Amino acid sequence: MPDGYPQPVFLDATAISNFASTSSVEFLVHLLEAPIVVPAVRDEIERGVEHGHEYLTSAVEAFDNGLAVSDVPPEIGRVSLHERLDPGEREALRGAVERDGTIATDDLAARRLATELDVPVTGSIGLLVLGIKREHIDSETADEWLEVWRDERGYYAPVESVTELLDE
Repeated sequence: MPDGYPQPVFLDATAISNFASTSSVEFLVHLLEAPIVVPAVRDEIERGVEHGHEYLTSAVEAFDNGLAVSDVPPEIGRVSLHERLDPGEREALRGAVERDGTIATDDLAARRLATELDVPVTGSIGLLVLGIKREHIDSETADEWLEVWRDERGYYAPVESVTELLDE
């Protein structure tokens, strides 16, 4: 696990939603040098609030106040993403490709395609690990957040504890 990721980091809706569910969107703003949200992800989060997911309100409030919303080009010339990903993941990956950045996604299809395109990829758990390494949070807090994601949001995690991913 690197000590950081190529900037900027493009966040997808699941990553933002996870951190919003633990009232920790500010964590993302402080952890990442240049977090970016693409319009399709912003729209998805805003629709979530409209559909009663009040915990997403903190994410909406963070747009353009630490979480910059930025447009991306309409298509990557070398690969069509239209049928392979949902709009949010598609725009976030396009942004990471065009700006030589990183995508933060928990979506398996997006992660696989990012790997195919040699785009650095991380996810919600990777951001927790980075937060621990940079001393923004401790491992107990990271595990508490992970537990909320699992229990309240139905999040699948390949580890029981974030500490399983920390270097000795």
